[in-house]
Parts: sequence; structure tokens; C-alpha cells
Amino acid sequence: MTRRKLVMGQRSQEEGNNSTMWELPTHWTAAQALAVFEVLDDLRDLVVDGYARKIQQAARLDRTVSTPSPPPNMDDGDVDF
Repeated sequence: MTRRKLVMGQRSQEEGNNSTMWELPTHWTAAQALAVFEVLDDLRDLVVDGYARKIQQAARLDRTVSTPSPPPNMDDGDVDF
């Protein structure tokens, strides 16, 4: 994976990957980093408060593995074992 330098506030889509990579500035003070952390934490709380059930449903569906069903004309005699 090759990382590209990003200017604060820019986003980059990696080629062939749907995830967005963020790179934080290295010049923030501890107070600035804490302020960003607190804003993100508050935002997370708001999203969870408003969408917790829908998030859980989407996560459950995302993790569901579907197994292909056998053709309707197949019976136990068609199986080798």
C-alpha cells in the first residue's frame, strides 16, 4: 500500500479500494488534537443516538453469508455422499 501525503482536510481514494484514507497533520498541539477528538466523539454519540438500530441491522446484513440453494429438481439421490 502506498500512502500519499494529504493536505489537512483532503481525502484520497486508494486505487482499487473503497476505503478512504485520512492522514492527520503532524503539527497539531495536544489541545488541538483533543478538540478534534472531542468533536468526533460527540458526533459518534449523535449518530449512534439517531441510527443505532439501523446501524445494527446494516452490520448484521453485511455479515450475513448466503449459501446458494440447490436446484429445485435435485433430490437426495443426486448427491454422491
